[in-house]
Amino acid sequence: MSKNYSEAVKILKGEYVIQAITEHNMEKSLIFCRTKLDCDNLEKYLQQRGGGKLSCVCLHGDRKPQERKGNLQKFKDGKVRFLICTDVAARGIDVSGLPYVINVTLPDEKQNYIHRIGRVGRAEKMGLAISLVASVKEKVWYHSNCSSKGHGCYNTNLTDHGGCCIWYNEPQLLADIEDHLDITIDQIQPDMKVPLNEFDGKVTYGQKKRDTGSMYKGHVDTLAPAVAELVKLEKLAQSSFIDLKYRKKFSVR
Repeated sequence: MSKNYSEAVKILKGEYVIQAITEHNMEKSLIFCRTKLDCDNLEKYLQQRGGGKLSCVCLHGDRKPQERKGNLQKFKDGKVRFLICTDVAARGIDVSGLPYVINVTLPDEKQNYIHRIGRVGRAEKMGLAISLVASVKEKVWYHSNCSSKGHGCYNTNLTDHGGCCIWYNEPQLLADIEDHLDITIDQIQPDMKVPLNEFDGKVTYGQKKRDTGSMYKGHVDTLAPAVAELVKLEKLAQSSFIDLKYRKKFSVR
């Protein structure tokens, strides 16, 4: 697998995060990254590309406890728009009214996918979770046997060659998640536009779903002429059957 593809995935995902934020006018979102280094890199990227408009902070194990506590509070208070974190750091945090989650990379363990997307759509409120899934394998850090646990490690060889990297297969991870949940996850185009179900109407994420009774009524009104015609044909069919059987004439009203 070409390293060029892997590098392109890392760059494109940063751009797609910005595309998702822009397309859905996200004022607040929890952003999951796979590693602490990924969190740091995305934080720098958003700060540089956002021109001060994409305010964000990190929450992961390499940040000091006081900084982690302060960053979480800034996010809760709305002083920053985006909280970038790893799965480990996000466990147990209480963030209410969350309209969006972005998965920059799918988690190593499929159970963590449920943990991540479960952060949105609570208390009958609509939520949107977007996962950026690469169509090609990506070379990523995997410090399972690293003596420094990744700190200051630059060994980019694969683990089966004594290094600290693996090829990450997100298409397979996505298939495993769908199999685990017994569903097919909707896919969208790179423009990040999410099509609305015709019965849902306009969705405002972070708010309760709008009453859709009037839209169902409109749907019924549209079908009414066809239903009436079917009823008429059914009466004709039944009358013809009786007429043929008993040789009697019946008028249809």
